[in-house]
Amino acid sequence: MIRFQLSKVINISKSILCIIALSLLTPSVIAQSGSDLPRSTVEAISINGAQRTQIESFIEAWTVRAEGDNAADTRKALEALTKPLQERGVSVAFRQAYATAITPLMNSLESSDSIGAHLSSLRIAGDLGTPTAATRIKAGLNSDDLGVLIFATSRAGQLFSTTKRHGPAMTPNDAIGVIDALKASATNSSAEPELLRASIRALSIAASLPSNDMGDARSHAIVALADIVGPRLRSLSVSDDPSFELGLSIDASAASTVSISDISSQTTPEAVKAAVGLGADVISISLRRVLGKTIEPTSERDLTVRATRAGETLLYFSLQKHAELSNVVNGNIRQTSFADQLESGDDKAFRNAASLHLGPGSFVVTEFDFADERFLR
Repeated sequence: MIRFQLSKVINISKSILCIIALSLLTPSVIAQSGSDLPRSTVEAISINGAQRTQIESFIEAWTVRAEGDNAADTRKALEALTKPLQERGVSVAFRQAYATAITPLMNSLESSDSIGAHLSSLRIAGDLGTPTAATRIKAGLNSDDLGVLIFATSRAGQLFSTTKRHGPAMTPNDAIGVIDALKASATNSSAEPELLRASIRALSIAASLPSNDMGDARSHAIVALADIVGPRLRSLSVSDDPSFELGLSIDASAASTVSISDISSQTTPEAVKAAVGLGADVISISLRRVLGKTIEPTSERDLTVRATRAGETLLYFSLQKHAELSNVVNGNIRQTSFADQLESGDDKAFRNAASLHLGPGSFVVTEFDFADERFLR
């Protein structure tokens, strides 16, 4: 058993060391055996035969180094191969052609027994942002190796960033598939803290995908954020230390708020309900701790206050969006002051106001058909 555990630790350590090495890569100008791809090719709206040949020759020139055993050569090759994908103005057509040309190399890297080679393939996939890249990242999100899993999660975030910055080269369903895979790995009962943080970061980017190009993917990400963080908040007892969960809730609430309040994008009713539930879940932690007399002294409430403020802000904008989608006048929706009450030490005012806002029979509970004791028990 000890030998097995030691082997597992060593494997994880190797993965993390590979991740550190990959994270040091930058798009700086480097000396290379072939010429850089011309801007006319990288920015081309459509790729002709000559440009396709340029792309294939460029990738071939770096393939031997990328597959080699020399770590320095591998890093240099990987930097060179991803550099064109990071250029400003890179076109969707170029990324699609590049994905086709680099597929043999990525297949070779994935078939290797080297963890570093697997991570190199994921590194490229995040910058491609194509359907096949999404499939590779989803496979990484099913890895049993913690290091690979965390790196695949970060590359999922890069996949979404690539789509935002350079335009969609994949479909909304491709993005939703990655979002579902992120949620599945993060809701696993054995999910490590760093994996959870990485998942929230990746899904926060997904929650900002443009709905005019990527459909309901951003709403799907809001639901995933709520499904990851909400149950963890609800599972806490009043005597548990909520610091880690509150940290996650601040990031998830902020990303969901930004997404829902973006007037240029659309939010589904399912995502609005999930956001309402998440915002109320965050507030509920403080409410239950006040009622249980386990909340920290006023001078030590910075994290609690920030989380409560994030939760009530999300709740406010979610209720506003719900009224908009329901074609209901939203004049009765008021911004609460729960965080201010906790910050000033007015726990009685907070308890009364929050209980009225979230308790059985409240608008939040009845309008969205939540269980009566979800937020106050």
